[in-house]
Amino acid sequence: MFRSRLVPAVAAVGILLLAGCAPTPAPSSTPSSEASESETPSAEPTQEPQSFVANVPTDCAAVGTAASRADTVDQLNLQGDGVDFVRPVPEGSTLLLGCDWFAGDATGVLLLISEVDPAAAEAYVATLPDQGYTCVTGDAGNPVCQMVTPDSQYPVDTVETITSREDIWIYSSATNIDADMLLSDLNVQIWGN
Repeated sequence: MFRSRLVPAVAAVGILLLAGCAPTPAPSSTPSSEASESETPSAEPTQEPQSFVANVPTDCAAVGTAASRADTVDQLNLQGDGVDFVRPVPEGSTLLLGCDWFAGDATGVLLLISEVDPAAAEAYVATLPDQGYTCVTGDAGNPVCQMVTPDSQYPVDTVETITSREDIWIYSSATNIDADMLLSDLNVQIWGN
């Protein structure tokens, strides 16, 4: 600590001597313990991790953008809030928004957005390949996992997509409809990119 204050002082004396000025001697060459404590730079405040819960839409009619909703869910009926659906999610998660849109027998989108502990989410993502999901690293460095399952009664596929980033877990299940645009816009809505 004392050495780090000495280096700038020596440099200042050197600059003054080069400029032809002599420094005025200090009244006391021994620093007191009070001066050392008061001159110690304060520690940087620790920054809390940013929570993205505030950026999660609170209404199914506000998910994504008007264009992505028109492309995916506007032609469907909102059936419920998704609360009773059991889908892959880390233990201890809190459902922030659930949307269950369906039309007919084989077309629908289920969207569940939860708040999670980031460490629990990371551990849970590691189990998804054993459940049949294929996981890749998304553009933001976060895991994106997907599983495609053919419907047993109809000639359509169900695409389940899980995105985990910071303290948010997004589960989407889309049957007979492409929800990629909606999920992409939702990512921008929550994280800004």
